Amino acid sequence: MAEHATQRIIAVMNQTHDVGKTTITANLGVILAEMGYRVLMLDLDPQADLSRQFGVPETQSGMDRLLKNDVSISEVTLSLTNHLSLIASGPDLFLYDQLTPSINMGVQLKQLLTSTMPADADIILIDCAALSGLLGTNAVLAATDMLIPVSAGHGALRGMIKMLPVLQRVSKLGPDSLRLWLCLNRLPDGNDFAYQFGTLLTQYFPKRVLKTVIYDNESANPADYQSLANDLLMGRAD
Repeated sequence: MAEHATQRIIAVMNQTHDVGKTTITANLGVILAEMGYRVLMLDLDPQADLSRQFGVPETQSGMDRLLKNDVSISEVTLSLTNHLSLIASGPDLFLYDQLTPSINMGVQLKQLLTSTMPADADIILIDCAALSGLLGTNAVLAATDMLIPVSAGHGALRGMIKMLPVLQRVSKLGPDSLRLWLCLNRLPDGNDFAYQFGTLLTQYFPKRVLKTVIYDNESANPADYQSLANDLLMGRAD
């Protein structure tokens, strides 16, 4: 059984598609639960990829109703295993980013988790949408950790570039602020490209690049995600 410390809320995000956010979220959820942590996953992406990965139908209500204060957390929490639970995205989550924003709406998720979650989960994983907006703002302001999967594809690098101003500001914040982590993901195996790419990122974000590298889907295995989970828990970077 794991030793449970202060609750961690980890937002997995990048401002582009196909960088492996959902795969990382799902695998971390399973691994951390197997380690004995009580894990709650939040599908905060209207595309509902995380929900589908666990066989939850797209019609299942979840974050869409929770953010509208229509339901309690217990009403939409789905138990997957003894230690792993999920709140689906819900069919109307896409409407949230179309609302007229207000100051309170940006911290809605943080207030919700702060007021109702401390006794129910040790670790909360948030699978975020690729585009920023109210949903992204809620995830960042609620999180204790931001995990950015970074791959070498053109689209992934373009998403990374879009996030550079935000990442650079976050990386300079104090020790009590949001912790920023970068994960090298879906990199080609069998050559030194991962090392070179990791070295380049480390120059821009020292102490932020997690040690574990996740290679392409055919090479990835549970041991990789076990190592990544330990990196996150212990802050092993560079």
